[in-house]
Order: sequence, then C-alpha cells, then structure tokens
Amino acid sequence: MSRNVHEHKINISELRVIMNYIGIDLGTTNSLAVCYRNEKAEIIKNSLGDNYLPSVVSIDDNGEILVGRVAKERLISHPSATAAEFKRIMGLRQTVTLSGRSFSPEELSSLVLRRIKEDAEAYLGEPVTEAVISVPAYFDDNCRTATKLAAKLSGIYVERLVNEPSAAALAYQARHGFGDGTYMIVDFGGGTLDISIVDSFDSVMEILAVAGDNHLGGKDFNEAIAYYFCKENGIDMNTLSPDDKAIVYRLAEECKISLTTQPMAMMIANIGGKQLSLTLDNNKLIEVCSAVFERVASPVRKALHDSRLSIDDIDDIILVGGSCKMPTVRAFIEKITGKRPCTDIDPDTAIAQGAGIFAGIKDRNDKLKDIILTDICPFSLGTDVLDIQSRESVMDFIIDRNSPLPTSREHIYSAVNDGQTVSKFKFYQGESRVPSRNLYIGELCVKHPPARKHQPTCTARMTYDINGILVVDVTTLADNKHYSHVMLSSSNNMSDEEINTALKKMETLKISPADKEENRLLIARAERIYEEALPEERYMIDNALGSFKAALNMQNNRRIHEAAEDLAALLDNLEY
Repeated sequence: MSRNVHEHKINISELRVIMNYIGIDLGTTNSLAVCYRNEKAEIIKNSLGDNYLPSVVSIDDNGEILVGRVAKERLISHPSATAAEFKRIMGLRQTVTLSGRSFSPEELSSLVLRRIKEDAEAYLGEPVTEAVISVPAYFDDNCRTATKLAAKLSGIYVERLVNEPSAAALAYQARHGFGDGTYMIVDFGGGTLDISIVDSFDSVMEILAVAGDNHLGGKDFNEAIAYYFCKENGIDMNTLSPDDKAIVYRLAEECKISLTTQPMAMMIANIGGKQLSLTLDNNKLIEVCSAVFERVASPVRKALHDSRLSIDDIDDIILVGGSCKMPTVRAFIEKITGKRPCTDIDPDTAIAQGAGIFAGIKDRNDKLKDIILTDICPFSLGTDVLDIQSRESVMDFIIDRNSPLPTSREHIYSAVNDGQTVSKFKFYQGESRVPSRNLYIGELCVKHPPARKHQPTCTARMTYDINGILVVDVTTLADNKHYSHVMLSSSNNMSDEEINTALKKMETLKISPADKEENRLLIARAERIYEEALPEERYMIDNALGSFKAALNMQNNRRIHEAAEDLAALLDNLEY
C-alpha cells in the first residue's frame, strides 16, 4: 500500500490557572509532596514531621483506613489487612483484598494521595486543589490513565503528568543554574526503572529518548536477598507461612539498606523455633543479584541507541530513586557507561523537587516563566494493516516512539478488496510488529464509496498532546467525510457510573485522623516487633504495650507521654 506522511505541531493553550499547585512523587515505596514558594522547591512535611509517606495502606480492626508509616508497620503483624507496592499493578484490572474488602490499585493510590493532600493543606494552611504528579516515563496509556483516576478519587485535579526523569532533570538544573548540556537520567526506584536522555539548551529542556522497565526496582533486590537467605539456611521460600515470609522480606530490605552505608550486613530471623542468619557484603550482593543487574543494562543501551548519541555525548549521568543509593548500583552504572555518575542531588527527593518546580512553572512563577519542559511519546502508536504478501495483520506505526510532544501525523490507507465500502482501524500502543502483542487502545470504523483493491480510501491522523490525550481522525478521500474519536485504553477506561461508584466508596471509608498517628505508629511498631521477638522479649513488650494502652484509655496526657517513652525505649533496645 502507498502512504504519504505529513507532520505538524499542535499548539496547546492553558485552560486553567489554579494557584494552589503542588508537585507529588507518587512512588512505589514512598511518596512525597513539594510546593514551590520563596523561589525554591520546598518539601512538604507530613503529620509525623517526615518528608516521606510510605505508600502503604492498611485496615485496622475497627475498619479504619491507615496510610503511611502506621500501615507499613502492619505489613508483618497484619499482612492480610495491609497492601504495598500497588503502583506495580497500576492500570491493570487487578484487585487487592484487605480484610475481606476489595480495592483496585487506583483506589489504594487515591488513599495515599488523599493523605498527601491533607498533610499539604495542614502544612500550607490553605486548600490544595491541583497537582502535578510524576510517573515513570515508560508508563503506558493504561498506567497514566489510572494515575489520573487515582488523583480524581482523592479530590485532586491533575491536568498534567510529568515523567519522573524529566522531573529529576529539572531538579538537577535548578541546582546547577539551568545551563546547557545533555544528560542521562537513571531513575531506579522501588518498583520501576527509567532511563532518559535529556538535552537542555537556552532554558528549553527536551527529552530525546526514554527506555525502561516498569517491573524492575528495589523490590527485586529484596526478593533476590530473601531467596538467597532461605537457600543458605536450607529453607524452601514457598513453604514459609505468610507471616514468616513477610519477616524474611523485611529483613532482606533492611540488609540491602544497611549495605548502602556499611561494608557488611547481617540478617537474623527466628523462624520455626530456630534462629537463622546470613552475612552479606556488597561483593556478594552483586553475585546474588546478578540477574537484576543484567536487566538494568538493557534500557541504558536502548536509550542511547534511540537518542542516536554515544556515551561521549553525555555531559553527566544523574542518579535518582532509592535504589540508586546502593553503592553496587552506582558502581554498575559507572562500569557499563565508563562515566562516574553525579551524586550531588538527593536521589530520594529529586523527583518530588522537580515535580514541585514544574508545579511552579504551571503556576506561572516569575522566576520559572522562561523554562520550557518538552516531553516525548514513550511508545509507538499506530494501526493494524494487512500485509499483502503474507496476508497477516501487522503494525503500521503512525507516531514513532520518542516523538516530541505535542505531535500529529497522518498516513494514507488503501482498500484490500475490490468493492470495499468499509474500513476498520484498530489502534495500538507498543513496539511489536504483531498488533495483538501491543496495547489495544480503541478502534474506528468508517464507511466510504466502493473502492478498487489498492485504491487509497482514507487518511488516518493521530494527534498526541502534552497531557497524554490521543485523538484519532479518519477522513474518507472519495466523499471527504470526517470521523474523530478521543482514544482511551478500553482495558482501563472506567465508565462515569463506575467512577461515581468508586468516588462514593472512597467517601464512605473511615480514614484514621492524622492527630492519632503517633500513638497508632507506636502500637503498630510494637505489634510488628512482637511477631519477631523471642518468648522472654514478648513478655516485656506485652507489659509495656499494656501500660501504654491503659494510659490511652485514661486520656491522661502525662501518663500517655511517660508510657510512650517507656515503650519506645524498650522497642529501640530490642530492635537495635
């Protein structure tokens, strides 16, 4: 078939200007928020005075929703009532069951966002109505739509999502004065890996290429260490109870974190009445996690290939995300690139700071008014066509991956049979030549006058804007009829009725008030340590916890303070 290709840029005008903007890093492991004020990105502390809110949700015995550190402490003591790492299944038609109640990953994420919104409003002293949320650059249409839905369920309006590496580049540039340069951003978090090539010139930051893995992150290191621990101690991981498995995973994570600052770390667990142990150093960690490191190398090479640059063209490598704090990760990136990465920005907060800066750009802050952040389409978009020789359905890519946004391209399509009067277009997102292996995002069926085989019948145009909205336009050539449709992935596109039902569900949930969090956190921590404690230690925890709960029931602030200090001191002694 023959086709002509035309391209032009779409001008997108701002439709809303809301002053109460914040930036949110909605992470797999932790989430945090940033506002832009006093000409800088400022981290918003939560109700416990922390920068980070663990992305964990739990339901207590009274049916109240717990979010953050309190919920994280319950991962071991109440595993069937607690959920974490649900960002990994965002955009999938999957549910998570907590205490017999079913939640979608979007609903769980909305609970995290709601707590962030409440903390931000308390911190800023004014309502927060709008946000910029960062997402992995390699998130597909399903995942992006799901993130916006989560925000809607939480009561936050989100017009624009910003790619996490783009946000990291903004944070880097803010620190270094928004100069010119070309950078590789390695964003390696708890559940996703993104590699981006970013070019900065004359206050314009342009994404040249992205590559990544939506199912690779710190969790994979934890799993590798946990399985090695079991192997070395002669245990089959699959035979462990959920409680024991949760203990091993937590200890594996703590071991990994310890190795970021210490040359050696030890895991000790009481399982099945036996005390089991494992000692690791970073050299052994590289061996244990070799399969994880192999998966890191591929997106690095792909991003360079797609950008048509060599590593010598890269001025700096910027590491962000919690996993980049690991010395082994830094050493591995240096080994495969030959360049020592930059370490002068905080990997944990860089993305949130960048999202906060972008919120300042959206809010038209005078200091940031000249900065322009462009974006790209991380996946190819196209339609299925019939291959004349093989007679099989294959992809015709209309918008190629890494195309700058906004963009619009069209192809001309021909009839495949004599007398054809209908042309059906199925649209997909992905890189496979086989349409069924890509993400189906919708279809459009058009009628036209009878056409001869191979006669051009229609033009199909795909327009993709900076906010991730995809519009498909098909025009018949013979009678100039025009068909247009806004494409939303059918596998994740909730109806208005479903969204309203979800909103009502969120409204009926009893959310634990922030002012009770410190006490709840202490109780949850005691219950978690109790699960791992020896019999004589459990006796001490029982006594101290009983005294603390009695003081809470008496509502005597002095007694509560004293009992809390005693319990915390005991737990510190047992844990460390």
